Order: sequence, then C-alpha cells, then structure tokens
Amino acid sequence: MSTAVVAVEGSLRQAVSRRVLSAGDHPALDKAVAEMQAASGGSVEAVVFFGSRRTGAARANAWSAHDLFAVVNDYRRFYAAMHRAGRTGKRPRFMAALSRPLAPTQISLRFGEPVVHLKVSVILLPTLRRETSSRRADHFTIGRLFQPSRILYAASEAARTQVADALVSAHAETWHWVRPWLPERFDADGYGRTALRVSMSWEVRPEPAGRAGALWEAQRQEQTPVFEALLAELAGRGELVPGAEGTFTLARRVGWLERRRWELYFGRSMARATLRWLKHVLSFEGWLDYIVRKASRHAGERIELTERERRWPWIFLWGRFIRYLRNKDRRGGSE
Repeated sequence: MSTAVVAVEGSLRQAVSRRVLSAGDHPALDKAVAEMQAASGGSVEAVVFFGSRRTGAARANAWSAHDLFAVVNDYRRFYAAMHRAGRTGKRPRFMAALSRPLAPTQISLRFGEPVVHLKVSVILLPTLRRETSSRRADHFTIGRLFQPSRILYAASEAARTQVADALVSAHAETWHWVRPWLPERFDADGYGRTALRVSMSWEVRPEPAGRAGALWEAQRQEQTPVFEALLAELAGRGELVPGAEGTFTLARRVGWLERRRWELYFGRSMARATLRWLKHVLSFEGWLDYIVRKASRHAGERIELTERERRWPWIFLWGRFIRYLRNKDRRGGSE
C-alpha cells in the first residue's frame, strides 16, 4: 500500500475519532449514563450516543428519548443488574435469551434527576464490531452508526479503541452499499445526503420520507469533513475520479448484478427489521405509548388510541398503522 493511501486512510480515522471522542454538552445525559454504568455491576463496556438528540435535529422535544448503544460484556449480567436496581421489570433470563437473535435489543430505562429517558440498544462488543463490518447480518446497527455519534463512556482504553474502530468501519462501509444510488457527479455533501436517504428509505420507520433531508441538514456540519476524508481515501485507491470543485465520479460503473445484490441486502434487512419490531414489543417497556408519541410528533398532530386499541393493539391497531404509513410520505413531501 502506498504512503499516499495510508495517509488518506488515516485522515478518515482521524475525522471520525475527532468527532466520536469529542467532549459533549449534555450534563443531564452524562449523569444518567454514569448512574446506568454504576448500576450495571461492571457489565457495561461502553456507551455510544447517537440519534436526533445527538445531532440536535428538529422535532426532538421533551418526549424524545436519548438514543444509546450500551455495549455490554454479558447480556444476563446486565439485565440482572438493571432488574436489581429496579430499572426494569423484565426477567434477566428471558431478556438474555431474547437478546441473542436479531441483535441489538432495545430497552427503555430512566436515570438521573431530572429523569432522562434512555432508549438503549443493548449489544455485545464482538457483535457491534461484526455489525459495523462487511460481515453484518443486516443494516440496523450500521444504519445508525454511520451518522454522528459520541462515545460517552468506556470501561478501558481497549474498549474505547475497539468501539471507535467500529464507528470508523461504519462510515467506511457506506461506500459499498451507497454506490448504486450515487448521482453521476457528487461531492461530500451529495454523498452524505444520498447515503442517509438510501439508508432511511429501506427501513420501517414512523417518519415521513422528507425526514432524511431534515436530518442531513442537522448533520451536515459534522458529517461533511468525515465524508471528505472518505472520498479522498477512495480516490487514493482508484475507486473515484476527482473532478472540479471537490466533486468525484465513479471509476467503475455500477452493474445490474451489483445493484441487485444491494437491493436484496436491504430487502433482507427490512424483513429482519420487521421481526425486530416484534422482539422490541417484548423488550421495550411502554412501547405502545412511545410509538404513539413518536408518530404524533412526526405527524404534527396528537394521536389518541381507543380503549380497544390499547387493550389489543396487535388485533385492532393494524388499520390505523397502515393508514399512517400510507399518509406519512405525503406529509414528508411538504417538508
């Protein structure tokens, strides 16, 4: 490998590391994370902050949870600690068994004073590393962690380094799955915007299509330097042809077989995401109220469930859910 290629690869790592290891400005969240770590009995290896609260994206309000990845060293040990601390009523043995397939597992926790609501994606460190690499099973983890994130806690320098490496990998891997949808000529802004739009369009989310554009505007300042470094690395490897004013074109065209491969990848991810929703109904306490509040926030109007829908949501909520999904993109088009 040439010295030039090593240098640009190093610049990507530096750009991501500079961001994920930067100091935050969320004292209430820092306190809540410290309490969670103290209650975990040493089972938490690292905590990563991501999502709308991290970027300051629009529509985050008092009801919005803080999105975290809790990287743990043992599922049952972590859930047992949360159960002992009175933070969850879920049985540790059940939660540990539930966490092994379709990782990560999302749970709802509250810590701090004033209380901070944490939506925690629980995952083992080896699984995090796999799911941000080319060996991943689906798009769930990498689709969140190629966006701005920050390491709030690490139990050791080794854990911090491994998590940072996973976050670098999540950004580098975007190149493979975004290629079929890139415009003919693009810069770092166009690359990042396309990656976010493609990623979100292949997920089952209670958010309108225009949400990707709004999220990119919130991320643009942080993400552009990262993708500039990535594009420079790709040009150094001969994957991109540099053009005028910081733009690039693909050095090799996208064939139908490559595009089909990634369509199948996203289709498989959507199928797994649907199963993961069913799993999270079992793992996430208060899931129905959380989903209703989130849908209300994105719809711009309050959604009220009937008593029958609350009592038997899996029987009587389907009609309302299908109507919401059908109408959400129309609302998104006006954003």
